Amino acid sequence: MINLLGVQTPREDDLVPASEKNPTGYWESMSLVSFNMRILAAVGSDMRCPVAFERGWEGDHRLGGLRAEAPVVVLHVFPTAPWVWKDPRNCLTFAFWRSVLDVDPVVVLVNRNPLEIDASSHRTGNWESKIYALALWERYLRQALGQTAGLPVFVTNYRDLLAAPVEWSERVGDFLSAASVSVERPRENDIRGFVDGALRHSTFTREAFFSDPEVSDAQRALYCALEQMEETPSGAATVPQLPYETPTTETLLAERRGDLQARDGVRCSRFRGPARRVYATVRRLGRGAA
Repeated sequence: MINLLGVQTPREDDLVPASEKNPTGYWESMSLVSFNMRILAAVGSDMRCPVAFERGWEGDHRLGGLRAEAPVVVLHVFPTAPWVWKDPRNCLTFAFWRSVLDVDPVVVLVNRNPLEIDASSHRTGNWESKIYALALWERYLRQALGQTAGLPVFVTNYRDLLAAPVEWSERVGDFLSAASVSVERPRENDIRGFVDGALRHSTFTREAFFSDPEVSDAQRALYCALEQMEETPSGAATVPQLPYETPTTETLLAERRGDLQARDGVRCSRFRGPARRVYATVRRLGRGAA
């Protein structure tokens, strides 16, 4: 949708391919998805069970080797400006990119009902529990708000984009223009031709989310804060006061990190001598190719 405003998406030869889940494409860069995963791995995190980063984490010495490489990768993916970079992992890594890129970032943050996210993940074969999906949503969105504080931020609800795409396009276009991003006015037929509401397989109301017994008070407060920010697009976002994160969120994510570390350790221990070196080389080459 933002691309229709004249803002460049990643190079076509670098886009994550479309799939049955997303037949119109993901609009994510394969190179930058891989780089984001390397950032997280370098500091002991993982997109499936991310660490709650403290302010200043982007200065971690373990990221030193990635800092010089990062701007080169971005320039390859986005040879011309202005550009728009969509990647859910940016909720977790935004502070790193802000510290290494010579840009003035503007943020469009999409909020989707977490019950729909949970249903979508189940539809595509991910059978994590609902409480785990809620924990991931809470960690991602809290990190996104913390790492983008003070920047121009447009918080928008996924529901509104699908329900009124032309009006949504006008609103985000006005926001970007006010933030000094050069945009064009797309044709209404192009907008309506791109947005296909039939691809939305799961619909839950706000009331369903707030009445769900597995949703914590902290998660309800986070949703309310996002709604409050939707009503007042800001040139310098101020995040409403939030309670502490749900205690079980870190418990669930930490347990999963431990499981993944143990699994990776077992996998590596199966190899010895030359075979293990070949395995490590293949993994390294695979990351570079991605």
